[in-house]
Amino acid sequence: MKHLLETKFFPHVIKPGRYTGGEPGQIVKSHENKLTMAVGYPDMYEIGMSYLGMQILYHLVNADERFVCERFFAPDRDAEQIVRRESIPMFSLESHRPLNEFDVVGFTLAYEMVYTNMLNILDLAGIPLKASERTDDHPLIIAGGPVVHNPEPTAAFIDAFYIGDAEENIIGILEILKDSRHLGRHEKLERLARGASSVYVPALYDSATRKPLNDFAPAVVPSHRIRELRREFYPRTQLVPYIETVHDRLTVEIMRGCPRGCRFCQACAVYRPVRLRPKQEIIAHINSLLEQTGYDEVSLLSLSSSDYPDIIPLTLQLNRELQAKRVALAMPSMRPGTFTQQLADALQTTRKTGLTFAPEAGTERLRAFIRKDIADQELYDTIHLAFKNGWNLVKLYFMLGLPTETDEDIDGIVQIIRNVCRIGREYQGKRVINITLSPFSPKAHTPLQWDAQPTPEYIQEKADYIKRQARNPFVNFKLHDPELAFLEGVLGRGGREMAGVIETAFHEGARFDGWSEGFDFNRWLDAFGKNNLDPRNYLRERSYSESLPWSHIGMGISTDHLVKQRTESAMTLKETTQKQPIYDIPAAPEDNNFGFGRSPKRAVRTSSIAPTLSVLRFRWGRKGLRRFLSHLDNVRVMERALRRSGLPVSFTQGFHPHMKISFGPPLTLGYTSSAEYFDLHLDRPAQLDLVDKLNGSLPDGYFIVSAQGVINTKTSLSGKINRAIYELTVDHDPIYPEKINALLERNIIEIQRVGKDSTKTVNIRPALYAYTWQDESDDDPGRAKLILELGVGQAGYARPTEVMLAAGLADEQDVPALAFHRRELLYIDDNGNRLTPLEF
Repeated sequence: MKHLLETKFFPHVIKPGRYTGGEPGQIVKSHENKLTMAVGYPDMYEIGMSYLGMQILYHLVNADERFVCERFFAPDRDAEQIVRRESIPMFSLESHRPLNEFDVVGFTLAYEMVYTNMLNILDLAGIPLKASERTDDHPLIIAGGPVVHNPEPTAAFIDAFYIGDAEENIIGILEILKDSRHLGRHEKLERLARGASSVYVPALYDSATRKPLNDFAPAVVPSHRIRELRREFYPRTQLVPYIETVHDRLTVEIMRGCPRGCRFCQACAVYRPVRLRPKQEIIAHINSLLEQTGYDEVSLLSLSSSDYPDIIPLTLQLNRELQAKRVALAMPSMRPGTFTQQLADALQTTRKTGLTFAPEAGTERLRAFIRKDIADQELYDTIHLAFKNGWNLVKLYFMLGLPTETDEDIDGIVQIIRNVCRIGREYQGKRVINITLSPFSPKAHTPLQWDAQPTPEYIQEKADYIKRQARNPFVNFKLHDPELAFLEGVLGRGGREMAGVIETAFHEGARFDGWSEGFDFNRWLDAFGKNNLDPRNYLRERSYSESLPWSHIGMGISTDHLVKQRTESAMTLKETTQKQPIYDIPAAPEDNNFGFGRSPKRAVRTSSIAPTLSVLRFRWGRKGLRRFLSHLDNVRVMERALRRSGLPVSFTQGFHPHMKISFGPPLTLGYTSSAEYFDLHLDRPAQLDLVDKLNGSLPDGYFIVSAQGVINTKTSLSGKINRAIYELTVDHDPIYPEKINALLERNIIEIQRVGKDSTKTVNIRPALYAYTWQDESDDDPGRAKLILELGVGQAGYARPTEVMLAAGLADEQDVPALAFHRRELLYIDDNGNRLTPLEF
């Protein structure tokens, strides 16, 4: 499997760092005499590795020596094409073991639009899609996550669902399965249903009525809630991705649940009640994880962070401590009215990338209906506060198609946008407003679950109206795809009849439906048609007495209570009167920009570069699977290792401080090396053991060879270096020197070099200087070594793969798998002196 992946898969995929594993914090354990579990997030690696729940589950399971937990993610389309062509089974990141060899395969389902990705993973793993078609030789398929609170659309594919918070029960579930390894599949599931709470086994229930077929299966499966966020639930170490992820920062949960209880919000229902982590525990956890991870930014995770009771003292203390470490603090969406001057003061030293607020509706009447009790004045006061304190970007979120919405509510959104533009004009500088419009989708277990869902046509019409009426060069609009939201709502409200639609869409090529470039609405409409279902029937309003597909999942709140919430919200329509807007601004003519004031010209500033006491030049390298990381990934690895090492690195000044570090010529993806270089500026002379300290902070596969001080750094490494030496271990074959010699005899060697935007013809002969043939490789006895000396830099360059193709020693399909090693980088002066970067 290792050889197969390194020759047929990793060299050929667009981003091999998604699949290689080996990240800092990874846990690799023997599978012998252990229950093995592969846990996956059926979306891109960049999305799944940003999900804190996976980190928590991964470390909880691996902390117990009886169990093994490894990871997998959805392969991108290019990777899927390769694994199907090469018959490579879907594998885990830690051991690269096929998924069908694990005892349990678990999916985290956070969103309805990953269902086809889940089926694709099962198919690539050689596991039957339907639970009824699996045998005792196949793994048990378990699913959890927010959307399994309506498990019916995927019930045909899942052996068992876990409903609710998993921290307290996951080990108990695995204990039952470990003790049942000698039993057949159905006996295991029966033991699971008998012995574990909050487990739903679809095979034990009638598919039409959802009533249990056995006495031991509960009629209502309760969603589990942990009573407190205990310290031991949170990992002392975290997995640190090599590649950039969607949330490329340290994420720490501060509160679970939301005290507001908005009536449209499924997250409020899924994560209630509110549970807090102590302030000092949060701070200690952040400091500990920063030392282990090397992140340069921290995000405080909760549904409403500004509602955390100690948010001001927490941010004040964190800012004091993080500022000294050159670490930024990121705040997620905040509630208007809770963003105070005290909180603004606490955040003054953070990067002012933007503040996010979610009014959701355009009028106070409609906000009261959905229990988003925000007055217009609160919102405008918050915007004033943000602009006054130096934030230049404000993001506002609105929903379209909410129950009882009228044209007045739509005009209210327009009026809010205009008023915010007016506020922005009161402050110097450019103020940008990002508006996100999202279609309302009635969610299971909320008071609005019975309401009708708006059609895509309605959403598009209202969004176009808002864009026309609130047009402004400083306002950016983003509309969540109405057709995608329509499908999300249909799948979210469906029952077991959805399985046929999902499977049909998968077989027709549906993948990554949550991504705009991957979504094909017509493909899904065809899938509904082939299953004799009309998706628009799922938009209708439901009666309170109707049995809903999720009625057998208990959330700790009765249906009567939800009905009461819905009817009480209707009563507020009669009691709430709309207040006058803070500004009386007439409708804008089409050429009105509502432009903001210009900033006065700034005085010329002195250099923003902090003084530096010393500069060190490091020689470093990489080996093994780390060769499949890009140059930017290498830079990220080194910067985080430097933070972990505690070396006195110098930073630029300002709100966005960066390490003063510069790298030599980028190393091609797929190559190993022992001759890479970077220059590092220090605030003070470093200790003698700095190489050992940095080596101790680097992940496996990276290493520091040496370091020494340098004086003249006016010319960058990349600007100085003009020669590179590469070597390739090959089989003994006289054809290699013969063809290279023939190539060197040519005066012109033209190749087609493909760039980002164009392909051009390039003569690489001036950059092909010499080659050496060694009959005996010094590191691989029995094989030979080909050594190439090539130009690099602005004077002209040639890639080793271009030489091999030009010489006819490789073809386009095989050349990516050639494992070149960069042995040295040189500067050759006009006199022919050959100097390494440690010598010039």
